[in-house]
Formats: sequence, C-alpha cells, structure tokens
Amino acid sequence: MIKLPDFSACVEVKHLLQKMGVIKIPELPDVEFVKTRVKIVETIVPNTEQLQFAEKIKLKAVSLAHETFTVVKDETLEVNGVKCCIYIKNQSQGVNPYNKTSTYKFHLCNCKTIQDMVLKGRKDRYVATSRADGIFPVNAQNYYKEILVSLELCKNCRDILIHNGMYKEPFSLKNFYEEYQPDIPKTFRRTEQVPITEKYAPDHTERANKYKQSIHYKCQGCGVDCSQHRSYLHMHHVNGEGTDNKRSNLKILCVICHMEQPFHDHMKGNPRFQKEAQIVRQLQKEQGIFTVI
Repeated sequence: MIKLPDFSACVEVKHLLQKMGVIKIPELPDVEFVKTRVKIVETIVPNTEQLQFAEKIKLKAVSLAHETFTVVKDETLEVNGVKCCIYIKNQSQGVNPYNKTSTYKFHLCNCKTIQDMVLKGRKDRYVATSRADGIFPVNAQNYYKEILVSLELCKNCRDILIHNGMYKEPFSLKNFYEEYQPDIPKTFRRTEQVPITEKYAPDHTERANKYKQSIHYKCQGCGVDCSQHRSYLHMHHVNGEGTDNKRSNLKILCVICHMEQPFHDHMKGNPRFQKEAQIVRQLQKEQGIFTVI
C-alpha cells in the first residue's frame, strides 16, 4: 500500500490555506508585563513591648540569664533601654533578716566587679531591677525564703558616678532615676521594604521575548520549534503597523512563515533572512515538517 504524505505538515499547504482563510494562525496567549520593585514603607508603631518591660522591671527583678544588659555612654547599665541596678539575688551569707540588710552591693555602672562577672561567665547569677526605693528582693539561702533587704551602692560604681558628675549626696535611687532615666517613646518608626508588583509598557524586544516564551518558541504558522534558534522567530504585526502592539495584532512566526505574509516580499531578497530560512528549513525537516521546495 502506498503511504501518502501528510499534507497537513506541509509548509506550503499551510501557507496556502492561511492565505485562503481556511485556517487561521491562533491568537497569542495573554501574558502580563509586570515587574517587582521594592518600596520603602515607614509606619508608626506603638512601643508596647519596651513600655511593658519598663513597668515590669520596676516591680520585680529580671534574671540576666534571659536578658542582656548594655553599657551606655555614661558607663551606666541598661536593660532594654532602661537604666537599672544589677545585683546577686541568691545570697548565701551576709543577710540580716532582722535589720533587713545585707553586705551584698548593687551596681549601676560597668565597674570592675561587673567586668569580672562578665569575664568569668557568671552573668546568670545576677538580676536587674529599676526599683527606686533601695529595697531589693533576695533569696536568703540560710532562711530558705525571699525577703526584702536594703543594699548599698557598690563603691566602684560610686566612684564612676562621681567622676561623671552623676553622684549627689545623700545618694537616692529615686532621685538618680528621675534625673537620668531615659524617656521611653510611646511609639517608634518602623521602616520596611515591601515588594510592589506593577504593570508596565515593555519595549519591542521584551514584548517579543515574552510572547515567544508563552508559546514555547514554536512558530504559530508551521509549528517549527525554534527554542534553540530563538532569533529566527519574529514578532509579526498583522496590520503592518509596527506600533500597534495589541495582542490580537501580533503573531510569532519563523522567518519562513514571516516571509509569506502579505507585503513581505522584501524579506525574500534579504541575504540575512535567506540564511536564516535555510537553517529553519533544516529544523522543519528534522521535526517532520516538510516542504515541497
């Protein structure tokens, strides 16, 4: 039995049927031309967390096992932006439960004791508070319970405060905090980088590349796959108006199918297009798209 050729795969037949209006080149799929840019957005945010912490540390001692203190410019100690006292809460000796006193000291500055404590990795023994009455909760280990005692300011811390003009006799934590405690702002500005997607008008090359990609680099006329030779696919304007970039006016065609469009005879005499056409014909042959030429 004689096997007849499949004329639906013949380039010339396709071109003829297209010119006769029997078959139409399909419309390009819709594509979006969008780009993403980063927009800087500034918002006013309630400073809730720091304000709540400032109230908390006034009422109770906070373990430095869970918080980090900082040494600020005036050599005093702050936790989360709040000036505070640092002291050892678990006191094994030196506590007088009757007089409510202790031989332990509290620290306001980055004194030698605090520096040694950090150097030896013993920060977890300390707690911080901004309580202003000079009374501190301690665990008197000889009595197995928490009691309130008065502590004195560390001598080294006092010397630092005197040197920095921050010590006044008689010393009072209440007066010290009133004068030197930083104001905590009720709000703060937060800057965020927000990705914004915007539509835009592409240039000719970008538009052509996007549409070629949308049809997987296959000619809408003959179906040849030009994914390895993308420059041999052209974006054709059906009405001949090169600035009319409506999707309905655009077709993606290989150089051979482009040559066959009305008023495109000038392409056939162009050496560049002739060379491209030779390569596309080889691709058609390899892909089972035959020509009678």
